[in-house]
Amino acid sequence: MQSKIPEKDKKIDVCYAITDDGLELPVVDVTSPVFEVTLSESELNTQLQQFLQDAKGPERIPPFLRGLLFSFMRRQSVIMRGLMGADGTFMSGMNTYMMKLGPDNLNKSFFSNIDRMIAGSPAGLFMRLRLQDMVHLLAEALIPILDSRPNATFRFLSIGGGPAIDSLNALMVIQKNRPDLLAGRKIHIHGLDLDTFGPNFGARALTSLQAESSPLHGLDIDFTHINYNWSDSDTLHAYIKSLDGENIFAASSEGALFEYGSDDDISGNLQALFDVTPADTIIVGSVTRADELGLSLNGHGLASRAALQFRGLEAFTALALRASWKIAKSIDRPLSHDVLMQKV
Repeated sequence: MQSKIPEKDKKIDVCYAITDDGLELPVVDVTSPVFEVTLSESELNTQLQQFLQDAKGPERIPPFLRGLLFSFMRRQSVIMRGLMGADGTFMSGMNTYMMKLGPDNLNKSFFSNIDRMIAGSPAGLFMRLRLQDMVHLLAEALIPILDSRPNATFRFLSIGGGPAIDSLNALMVIQKNRPDLLAGRKIHIHGLDLDTFGPNFGARALTSLQAESSPLHGLDIDFTHINYNWSDSDTLHAYIKSLDGENIFAASSEGALFEYGSDDDISGNLQALFDVTPADTIIVGSVTRADELGLSLNGHGLASRAALQFRGLEAFTALALRASWKIAKSIDRPLSHDVLMQKV
């Protein structure tokens, strides 16, 4: 596909891919200093306090002026339109992806200063940190599994993950640390999403990452989009069951099913994954906080527009156990608990 809006200021050693609209964007690679997030506890706390101030800021503006401000920002900012479009639902995979790029990596020919301000906000930083957690939880858990089953096909199941950038990055981390585990192995990324825009970008990102001298060059990987509504877990059950051969499975859902889905949606997906995958299957996902911090987010700012389910780790753990999954590791972050699950 030819880019209609190319990136004119490309960074060395960064791969690029094109959206369905012809916008050229960098492919996030958390192994690169361009995208890696490194924060001390003190710096993280400072960002958190700034986030809480930012969330309450609009409430200090009279409603009439606030409406005018948001209307102006929406006209000027692609990311703002994505945030406001999540009213009563959730941000699309590609709008979330743009937030994860950071202010310095947004296409200068397309994005505005308001876009860069939003991407550079604490909320954008926390999204990048959440992605980084997902990637390292996946890679650390998968390395011993891949080592123990050298002949098995490896399958990522990205549930509501848009471009499945966590799956692509987990592969890059594994390839960087243990290239022997992926060499000669058949690898599939299954993008289970109602949207096509995100998975299409993910497939092009994979092609870019497989180019000569790129991080995944020489690996046998394909990307398949499956139109999937997570309220219909029977479809997931049937799809996995149709995949023949010896398989290793890793499922992930970053900022998706475990943050927006109902209890029944989550139970159905977890039960399907338990029933038709091998014993060493892992799941990684983000769970919305239900403590004072999470509830303060729910009560203020644009985040409160989205249909987030403030379930909390304790309630989620009980829900997972009913489907025979246990929390093997949890990382507490300002916006979520980032968790690794294994079968009981």
